[in-house]
Amino acid sequence: MRHRTVTKGSNVRWLAVAALAFGTASIAPAQSSHLGARIGYDFDSREVLLSTNLTVPVSQRVEFYPSIDVYTPDRGSKLGFNGDFKVRFPVRSGPEMYLGGGLGVLNRSVGDFSRTDVGANMLFGMESRIGRVHPFGEARIHLNDGTSLRLIGGLNFTLGGP
Repeated sequence: MRHRTVTKGSNVRWLAVAALAFGTASIAPAQSSHLGARIGYDFDSREVLLSTNLTVPVSQRVEFYPSIDVYTPDRGSKLGFNGDFKVRFPVRSGPEMYLGGGLGVLNRSVGDFSRTDVGANMLFGMESRIGRVHPFGEARIHLNDGTSLRLIGGLNFTLGGP
């Protein structure tokens, strides 16, 4: 059996493919996509993460929710990609709540060593849907060999529309 090591060059290609997928996703009628900036904390690794996400409507309640996370480890580099779907649950007043999940890929590089872990994500969040800028907060659990809890907050900006 041959072992394949992920290199920094392949990370760039991987991110380029993800960006292309973001740009070609279809949008459900009468809904807008959102681009977000966020910051979070991973309680397992004790690292801060800076992130961006895209929200693309699939139906009235379901959204495709990919994100790219850049961690701040003491040594090396750490990148994450999440390909999630979320289901929004409207409420009569206050922020909308959502549940979701999907696939999470995490790459850690230190010197010549590189490791890529693939696992499942589960998430719960709340987001204001008033105006064109929507503050949000979410709890995200990443499941692979172990579990990792992340708390994330940020702003989603409406793309296009009136």
